[in-house]
Amino acid sequence: MLGWRKELLEDLIKQSEQPTDGPVNPALSQWINEAKVYARDKLNIEELKKGARGKCCPDIEAGLVIDKKMGELNALIEKGHQKFQATGCWQPEIDIIGSTVEQVKSDIWQRVSQVEEAGTICIHGIAGVGKTAIAAAINNQALKAPERFDFVIWVDVSDGANLWRVQEDIASVISEKLPADPNTANRAAKLRIALTGKKKFLLILDSMWQGYSPSDIGIPELTGGRKLIVTSRIHSVLALMGKETPFVITPLNNEDAWTLFKRELGTDNLLKLSDEILSRTNIALQDLQGVSLAIKDLAQTLKNICQKNPRSPIDAEWKEELKCLSRSANFPEKRIRDLFSLLEKSYHNLRAETQPCFLFCALYPKACHIEIKELIDYWMWEGLLGSGSLEEMRSNGKQRLNDLLDTRLLEIASEVGKKVKMLNVIRDMALAKASKELFVRAGNNLADFPVVGASPEGVVRMSFVGNQLGILVLPGTYKFDILFTLLLQDNAFALDGRKSSIFAFMPKLRVLDLSNTRLSILPESLFDLTNLRSLLLRNCRHLSVLPSLSKLENLNALNLSGTKLEEWPEDMHKLTSLRCLDLTQAKLDIFPAECIRSYKQLEELLMLSDINSKGCVWGSNELGDRNGAHVDWLPRLTNLADLQLVFLNAMVFTSYMNTRLNIANGYAIAATCFKFFVGAVHSASVESNSHENSVTMIGGHRIMLPENTSVLNLMNCANDMTSLNVAGCLRDLTVLDVFGFNGLTYLLTLDMWHSLGNLRKICVRRCRNMVGIIQPAEEANPGVISHPSLVELVLFDLKNLQRVHDGEVLNCENLTRIGVWRCRLLRLPELLGVRGENVIEIEGEREWQDAFQQHNPGFFDRCPVRFMEAPIPPEVSYSPRFTKVSNTFLSSPSNDTEQEILMDIRWLFVQLLDE
Repeated sequence: MLGWRKELLEDLIKQSEQPTDGPVNPALSQWINEAKVYARDKLNIEELKKGARGKCCPDIEAGLVIDKKMGELNALIEKGHQKFQATGCWQPEIDIIGSTVEQVKSDIWQRVSQVEEAGTICIHGIAGVGKTAIAAAINNQALKAPERFDFVIWVDVSDGANLWRVQEDIASVISEKLPADPNTANRAAKLRIALTGKKKFLLILDSMWQGYSPSDIGIPELTGGRKLIVTSRIHSVLALMGKETPFVITPLNNEDAWTLFKRELGTDNLLKLSDEILSRTNIALQDLQGVSLAIKDLAQTLKNICQKNPRSPIDAEWKEELKCLSRSANFPEKRIRDLFSLLEKSYHNLRAETQPCFLFCALYPKACHIEIKELIDYWMWEGLLGSGSLEEMRSNGKQRLNDLLDTRLLEIASEVGKKVKMLNVIRDMALAKASKELFVRAGNNLADFPVVGASPEGVVRMSFVGNQLGILVLPGTYKFDILFTLLLQDNAFALDGRKSSIFAFMPKLRVLDLSNTRLSILPESLFDLTNLRSLLLRNCRHLSVLPSLSKLENLNALNLSGTKLEEWPEDMHKLTSLRCLDLTQAKLDIFPAECIRSYKQLEELLMLSDINSKGCVWGSNELGDRNGAHVDWLPRLTNLADLQLVFLNAMVFTSYMNTRLNIANGYAIAATCFKFFVGAVHSASVESNSHENSVTMIGGHRIMLPENTSVLNLMNCANDMTSLNVAGCLRDLTVLDVFGFNGLTYLLTLDMWHSLGNLRKICVRRCRNMVGIIQPAEEANPGVISHPSLVELVLFDLKNLQRVHDGEVLNCENLTRIGVWRCRLLRLPELLGVRGENVIEIEGEREWQDAFQQHNPGFFDRCPVRFMEAPIPPEVSYSPRFTKVSNTFLSSPSNDTEQEILMDIRWLFVQLLDE
């Protein structure tokens, strides 16, 4: 017994001697020295027995001596525990793999151990990436620092504990009795008093599912060394717990994932494998995308094969196991049960109406980057977002999407935030969860349709996205009684599909996507889908003729963008339920007038084009046109919310604006969202005009802007003008981009500069004669010019540009970036007023910087700037090709001649009517 207690003392000494980041505890050092001496000199059992010899009862005497030493030893061990650790419980630790995760752990401990640092530390990440492992390591490290914490309180709330339960768990650790009062506010008050008395404590709430503010729980103000750590996979929960940005634990990179896999599998087992199996294993490992728990389960599954038959060749069995693991529908249920259980908790924590939206995401191929707008529209047309206007339903869809992002069941996949992605292990869980209602064979490189299975009548959604399917024929006869969505895009279907009967037994189908296929003739069975709400045929490059769709009386959305459609089919005016019509980059040049009159439910009309598509020519009653649809009718579509059009004739645009603003006609002002091209189009019209509420004017025209214009692009004008002449108020303008205005001397007058208070970005490119950005005032120019909102200034190929303005100082508190390329004469003013410790980054060519510094020594020392040598960004240097504006695009002129409108205007007059 004494020997065992001696070993315990020696272990405690070793733990106490482990280095910590903080100052040495003098009391602990004293105890270590005392314990070492005691263990060396007074716990030699043979010496104790030897000392009892010669006594009358040596055995009894030896026992008494040993009992006395046991008492001393126990007291010493207890004293060591008191000196060595704060009050609390040790948590099982798991080795942390990966330099990034190690750094996060180090940063968290730095925040925890410093009194002056923020009191709340939040840890965020998906299931299985190591949030609890990091929290446990911090817990144990804090226990070894009694000089920092009196109490370390660990509360596991992974079962979704309510507020009452969280309070009870905290109280039990600190031996506090809370009243059995259902009023949590009363309990919080008592808990707050109890925790305040503990002075320095570290409270860790692991796996939070519900969000509470610290005051609701009863946590006192986190000052004077009090700290709170919260881990959760739900971002909104952490937002309630603290204002600090959470530490995000990301999956392992490939190198760290392989390191973890090798450690879990064992080197001996790894050496038994052939190169082929190693390659297959690496592919399976990459499929897990760095999720630690999934990697461990994969390693354990394959390790079991080695242990089951240690002397037998394992390549064949391992190959079959890896093949099974690649069948995603069975993967989580059979192989990673622990992770499956964790992910399933995230699914069940979703609101009931969000769960089918999550399952829908599994219809996409593995590792697919999913367009957010496309995904929400799928949800909408299947009926998952309720009813209402498009804006209301899409707003509902964005909330559902945010719920999925919040719980990390989806991740943002692009910097601009327009795409999301789903980790493979999460997709696998979704497929297993909905195995009866989803049939997915997406991205499998299939050449023929597979057999659907034994119960097709229960399938709600099917996806064959991204295969090599050539014929629209399912093997066998099926009846899909409740099939709502069928995704067939990105396949190589035969050009002529008219004889296919694939849609004949899908009476409830609502969403059909045939985009990016080779179809030139649609299947006849498609025209009997009377419940179809959304038909997507975008980028069907061979589709030039469309039969009548008049039978599709419930059709809400029709997407023909990127097709070769040149004529609008007969009887299409009967589609009176149509709410979204997308003809972007179609070849259609005449839009029938009767359709505009009949599409009274239309909320979205998208008809942008570029130089590769003709572009629909709109007429105007005001200009005496007789053929096709007239812009005068557009404002009468009172439900129209989003309008994207090209006006090749600037006078037709003016006619549209006159009708739009003519309140006396009794029509509501339509199209609160818009994208307009006026005068011409260019080679990148569709891609470049990605902003909402944007107007691109090409050429020198007198136009009137819609009231809430946010982005104004002015391109290709040779007219001589001193500066842009903007009359009225452009209060919503955030981006001004001017390209190829070779007759322009200055960009803006001083009055215009001050009136554009929301302007965030100015981009000026290839304006040959421009000498300054702000025109000097007739009176004395101010030495300091300010702007409250400007963030970015981009200047490119302005060979005569000399200055921003005539003053000495530019004061822009939000300015963060200036881009200067091919502006060899430009001299910048002093840059002041940058908010906080922000630094303005100036990007450009080294030659310009050197020349500028020669003329302005010390500029980079005086101003809060950092120069970065950078090549010219493609989006800045790009020179679009423009369509020619010819008489074929012009309606009959009004009082002004075409020559007067197109050639003799000496300025750009942009007018906005104030309310």
